[in-house]
Amino acid sequence: MLESIRRAIGLALALVTCPCHLPVTAPLLLSLLAGTALGTYLSSHLEVLAAAFTLLFLGGLAMALMGSGDPGRAPGAACPPARTSPHRRR
Repeated sequence: MLESIRRAIGLALALVTCPCHLPVTAPLLLSLLAGTALGTYLSSHLEVLAAAFTLLFLGGLAMALMGSGDPGRAPGAACPPARTSPHRRR
């Protein structure tokens, strides 16, 4: 249960902070921060905002994709051997 919530939060974070959405999300964020020192700094240094969004996007993807394998297997465990038929053709 907690694992699925963590993945959902990671996917939501990755969706909102995706660098391709920056032309939409940057003005929204800057309008929320209008009149503050942080808003003034970010409006004059958009590359800092783009770098922060990229790092948050990668972090959200990592959070969403970590542990998305088989829930019954421990992380880092090797794959089980393939089953072979006793009547193998040659």
